[in-house]
Amino acid sequence: MKNFCLTLLIILNSILGLSQSLTIDIPENHFKIDETNSLIVSHIENIETYNDVTGFNEIIISLNQNDYNFNSMPTTLEYSDSYLITETNTTNQYTLYFTQLPIISIETPNTIFDEPKVLANFVYADNEQVLISNIGIELRGGSSQSYPKKTYDLEFWEDDSGEDTHNVQFGNLRSDDDWILDALYNEPLRLRSYISNKLWLNIHTTNYLEDEPKAKSGANVKYVEMFLNGNYNGIYNLSEQIDKKQLKLKSFNGDIRGELYKGISWGASTFTNFPSYNNDNRIWSGYEIKYPKEDDVTDWSNLYQFTDFVMNSSNTYFFDNIWSEFDFNNYSDYFIFLNLLRATDNTGKNIYLAKYQSDEPYFYVPWDLDGCFGTIWNGNNENITNDILSNGLINRVIELNPNNSSKSISNRWFEYRENIFDNTSLAETIETQYEFLLNNKIYEREALVFPNYSFSEQDLSYMLNWLENRLTYLDTYFGDILSINENNSNNNEIFLYPNPAKDKIYFTNINYLINKEYKLFDFSGKLIHQGHIKENFISIKNLEKGYYLITLNNEAHKFLVK
Repeated sequence: MKNFCLTLLIILNSILGLSQSLTIDIPENHFKIDETNSLIVSHIENIETYNDVTGFNEIIISLNQNDYNFNSMPTTLEYSDSYLITETNTTNQYTLYFTQLPIISIETPNTIFDEPKVLANFVYADNEQVLISNIGIELRGGSSQSYPKKTYDLEFWEDDSGEDTHNVQFGNLRSDDDWILDALYNEPLRLRSYISNKLWLNIHTTNYLEDEPKAKSGANVKYVEMFLNGNYNGIYNLSEQIDKKQLKLKSFNGDIRGELYKGISWGASTFTNFPSYNNDNRIWSGYEIKYPKEDDVTDWSNLYQFTDFVMNSSNTYFFDNIWSEFDFNNYSDYFIFLNLLRATDNTGKNIYLAKYQSDEPYFYVPWDLDGCFGTIWNGNNENITNDILSNGLINRVIELNPNNSSKSISNRWFEYRENIFDNTSLAETIETQYEFLLNNKIYEREALVFPNYSFSEQDLSYMLNWLENRLTYLDTYFGDILSINENNSNNNEIFLYPNPAKDKIYFTNINYLINKEYKLFDFSGKLIHQGHIKENFISIKNLEKGYYLITLNNEAHKFLVK
C-alpha cells in the first residue's frame, strides 16, 4: 500500500503541477554516520518506490529524527548512486550511500588485542532483523594484523564478563555464539574469498551426511558493512567458524572420536616434516588441535600415526590402505578445488584436517580462501596457470595412483566442467559478484576510508583471463591422464572425453590435431557441422541427446550427448 500511495502521489503532483515535500524516515540502527569521513551508509525501505522523485521539490532524509536535505535534488534514489546532503540548521555535509547489505556497528572503549577478547557492544541490522548484544572481540589472523583494516573474532556474551555466551543467527547462516568478521583487505576485488567459500560448499558434502544431515563441509559467508567506534570500516565477510559444531564431529566421551586440527604453518601439515610430539603442547609441526578440547585431552598419537603412514609406509601398504585412511571423495574434490583456485597457501597452512569418528577416514576442510584466482596471500598477482599444487599426501597419491584414482579424479573434473566449472558459469559468477559490488559503490566506499586501496577495473580482466588460462591448462592436465589410461601404444591416438558429454567434447593430442579438419555427423550419417580444430574441444551445446560421430584426422569416433 505504501508503494502504491507514494507512486500515486508522485503522479498527481506531476499532473497538477503541485509542489510537495517528501520525508523518508530511516529507523534507528538502519544507518550509521562516520563523522570523520563525513559519510553516511543507510538502508532504505522499498528503494524501487523512489525510482522517480521528480514530482517533489524537497526531499528530507530523517535519520532517527535528525533531518538532512539534498544539496541537489535527485531525480531518483538508487543503490548505484551517492548523494551530497546537509544536516538541517547546520552546515555539516555528508556523502550518503544506500546499501542492500546488512550494517554492523561495534562500539568499545577498549583496545582490541590479538587476545584476550574485550567487551564491546554489537548491533546488526538487515531487512529482517535488528540484533543488539554484548560481544567479546579480538583480532584474528597472522600477517593480516599489520593491515589497516583488521579481521576480528567475535563471541556473543550474555553479560559483561563473557562467562555465559548465547547463540545468534544471521540470515541462513548457522546459529552460534562464535563468528568471524573477515576484512578481505588483501583481496583486490573483495570477492575471491566469498566466491571460493560458496564454491566449495556447492561442490562438496561430507561423506557422513546421512548420519549428520546438518553437517557442512566448510564455512558459509555473507557480506556486511561494518562500523567500528563510529568509523566506517568497509565491507566484510561475516563468516561461520570451522569447528566441531560446523562439521558435526562425534564428541569426546572419554575416548577420542571426532578430531579437528588446524593448519597454521608448514611441517607435518604438508607431510614434509615428521618430528616427535609433546602432549603438553596443543601445537605440533604446523598443526593446532581444535578438537578434542584442552579440558578433555591433548593427544597427538592418532595424527602422528596417520602422518607416519603417509610419509613412511611402504608403497604397497600405502597403495592398499590410503582410501581407508583418507576419504577419497574429499581428496578428489579438494585436489580439484585447490588447483582450480591455485590457492597456494591451502596445501597445508590454511587447511583443517578432520575425522568424523574414530573408525572413519580423515578429510580436508579449506579456510582463509583469499590468496587464489591469480593472487597470493598478500594480494599481489601471481600470473601462474601451468602448475599443479600439492603436498606430501598429494604427491604420493599421484606417484602410486592407488585404485587408478587419477582416472576417477580426471573424470570428476570433466563432470564439473559440464556445469559448475563451465567457463561461462564461472565467469558469470565472478562478473555478477563484481557488478554487485561495483554498482553498490562498495569499491568507492573502500577507497574513501582506505586511501591506499588501489581498486582498478583491470583487476576483473586479469582475474577472468587468469581463470580462462587456468581452465585450459587443467583440461590438458586431466585430459592427458585420461589419454594415458586409454592409450598405451600409439602417440598419435586420439581420445575423446568426457563420454557421455553435455556442452563440450574434449580430445587429446591437440598439438597433433591443431588446424586439422573435423566433421560432425548424427548417427544416421547426416553431416551436421564441419570446421578446423582451434582448441582442445568443440562445443556441442546445440546438439540434441543421442549418439554422434566425429571424424578427426580421417578417423571416426563415437560419443554420446546426454
